[in-house]
Amino acid sequence: MTQKELLNTLKNDSTVQIELCSASEFKAINDQRTNCYVLILGMKGFCEIQIDHHTFRITKSSITIIPPLSTYSLQRPSSDYAAQIINFDSTLLSTGIFETKILQDLLFINPEYAPTFPLKRIEFHDFCYKFKKIKLELDHDKPFGIDMIRLYLIQLLYEYNRICEVCLINSDTSINRKYQITQRFRKLVKEHIKIAKDVAFYADKLHISPKYLSECVHDQLGYSALRLIQNQLMIEAGLLLKYGDMNIKQIALMLNFDTANHFSRLFYKLRGMTPTDYRSKP
Repeated sequence: MTQKELLNTLKNDSTVQIELCSASEFKAINDQRTNCYVLILGMKGFCEIQIDHHTFRITKSSITIIPPLSTYSLQRPSSDYAAQIINFDSTLLSTGIFETKILQDLLFINPEYAPTFPLKRIEFHDFCYKFKKIKLELDHDKPFGIDMIRLYLIQLLYEYNRICEVCLINSDTSINRKYQITQRFRKLVKEHIKIAKDVAFYADKLHISPKYLSECVHDQLGYSALRLIQNQLMIEAGLLLKYGDMNIKQIALMLNFDTANHFSRLFYKLRGMTPTDYRSKP
């Protein structure tokens, strides 16, 4: 399987896949979206990647996670670039012995930080070993294979979270209540943007007032809760316009606008062009 074929599987609901990709198989990816979790272990060289509002490089001895519903781009690899990729659906983990709350904590990727971390030598070798064991289980249909894959994945996620936790402890960002509320709000917006565009809806789900939610978001991000909702709405609309085959009226309906004109007016206000012009733009 080439990297192109592998990355195409990110838009599907396959349970688990693992593959080695290199610069010779590389194809630039622009503004695609995942439906599953993706682990990228940098082996050699580098590749530029953007995940939502984060831009960074996948480098040798680094681990990167792309969570579901993320918009991502991959571009400009070095000539010696190589990485191992695992993509898996979260349902793979939910059928094991671990409690749902534990899995939710393991799978939560903090959107405030770029989801990539350098690995120390011993950590890198440990990740390589677990990637290799998962591939062996996939290649050989042995008894309890899926259970072994599940356990290796959970180990990888624990290791990732441990590395992430150390970085957070050394960070200047305080993990206070307003910060936590803002991150939960961002996650909810990604999940419900197609049905809800008002601050009150999300405040109700968080069991706080719209005023306090707006205060939290502004303190943490420097702009309003409504703007965050609108930014995510424009990401959704842009993806549908660029990569979908629905007309403007159908897109407006999918994004829960009362009319296509309402959608077009808001799109023009936020993007500075009409949806039709955006779709025809190279």
